[in-house]
Amino acid sequence: MQIALIADLHGNRPAVEALEKDLAFIKPDRIICLGDIVGKGPSNDFTFDWAFEHCHLILGGNWDYGVGYQEFPNDQYYWEQLGEKRLQKLRELPAEHELMMSGRRIRLFHGRPVMENLIVAQHDVSLIDPFFVDEQGRRYDAVIYADAHRQALRTISPGLFVNTGSVGNAMGIPKCCYAILCAEEGPAPAPFEIRLRQLDYDRDQAIRDAEAAPRVPRIETYIREIKTGIYSR
Repeated sequence: MQIALIADLHGNRPAVEALEKDLAFIKPDRIICLGDIVGKGPSNDFTFDWAFEHCHLILGGNWDYGVGYQEFPNDQYYWEQLGEKRLQKLRELPAEHELMMSGRRIRLFHGRPVMENLIVAQHDVSLIDPFFVDEQGRRYDAVIYADAHRQALRTISPGLFVNTGSVGNAMGIPKCCYAILCAEEGPAPAPFEIRLRQLDYDRDQAIRDAEAAPRVPRIETYIREIKTGIYSR
């Protein structure tokens, strides 16, 4: 079974269109979105609708909840573009999900708000390890999350810590980034593979879309990030 793990679409229509073409080629059995389908970019109605049409599961991210609950007054552009029905759906997104694949227990979430502060793969293992333990003290075999916008795969003892990267606002490598999980569903031991995938997309069009939407909050920083892959907020 192949599961596409996507995240951080962030209102970037050209990136999502490139993702859609690649998924048509890969033909995954399932698409799971790890959150932040809105915010930052100009085309949030498009990325929202695309995610709800194509994904088997969508988890909530910090931007999804922040926009959905209308927490920040400067986000009025997003509220108006999305409308109340979409905002309600953002508020209802689950925060995390668990899979059992190839005998491995896998925890999926966006990052924040499950993480109080964003932890990246380069952080000390003492900050990472608590996310491998559930409330009953049982361990996960893998933790897969998003939010950092930077693809990563790190083994710890024991466990696998994975960041999918960002479809629409990638850091480090400014491309459309996502992950593919290849495994057998269920508790029986079987081969297990995670691939980190990167796609070119029409970044010039993404910049033109952003420049045509000056009411988007902090649109200049979004444009710099699309151009450079360097966080600028």
